[in-house]
Amino acid sequence: MNRWGITDALEKKLRKRDKLCVYCRIKLREYPHASGVPRNKATWEHINNNDLQSAINIVRCCGACNASKGAKKLLDWFESEYCKKRNISAQTVRAVVKHWLRNYKPLNLKPPSRAMQLGKFDT
Repeated sequence: MNRWGITDALEKKLRKRDKLCVYCRIKLREYPHASGVPRNKATWEHINNNDLQSAINIVRCCGACNASKGAKKLLDWFESEYCKKRNISAQTVRAVVKHWLRNYKPLNLKPPSRAMQLGKFDT
């Protein structure tokens, strides 16, 4: 398990799936000892900070998108100047985020479907 509580098996699946930032689509790079947050540094992102740890809610994005989004709700973040400048919207994000947007219900905390648990999404 990593320091964010993501199991080794889930982390492996997410690293394989998310080679590009799920928001701005730049190629992600690993910087294990970099100080600060380089724009293309691969970071862990919880789309909804209050939701379950699953392959649908945990994604990898670049350091710049992660820093900009912070704890904001996804749809609110899409309205930010950052997203507008970079043409980031519900229509431009990667498939896993689109899937989350179609299926997320704020008050519905039922366990994720089998597809969500396995991280099976088109990229």
